[in-house]
Amino acid sequence: MRLECLSPADLPACHVLFRASVHALAGGVYTGEQCLAWAPERMWDDGIEAVWRARLAGAWSCKAVADDGRLAGFAWLKRDGEFDMLYVAPWAGRQGLGGRMAAELERRAAEAGVTALHAWASHASRPVFERAGYRLARANRVVRDGVEIDNWLLAKGGWREEGA
Repeated sequence: MRLECLSPADLPACHVLFRASVHALAGGVYTGEQCLAWAPERMWDDGIEAVWRARLAGAWSCKAVADDGRLAGFAWLKRDGEFDMLYVAPWAGRQGLGGRMAAELERRAAEAGVTALHAWASHASRPVFERAGYRLARANRVVRDGVEIDNWLLAKGGWREEGA
């Protein structure tokens, strides 16, 4: 699989992959209700596109493409050092792809002088970040559509949470 630049034209396919990843890969750890709150069964529309385009515009990004052209994963790292997205297609999981994408985005961030990084990692992505040298800062809980979802704050490169 090769890593390439991610463009706004890729976003609809990324949205499909995001939903599939949450429901397949995270579904072994989170309940169906939690997965639906995290990745609702909402089709791509102008509202989602506007939000995702804005988030992508403020980030370094990449996508993983299989030899047959299928989207295998995507990631973006905000300019402030926060991993915003890191998702791998269910059929491409457990091949080191998440780590490769994270390393590529970390390299780009370092070139721009950003080395203090953090991620709000799911149970499924936490091992990817830990293998990349991130350390657990604390457990976390978010509420989406009234549903509680546990995740983890992980940090690297001296990043510190405000007020900590």
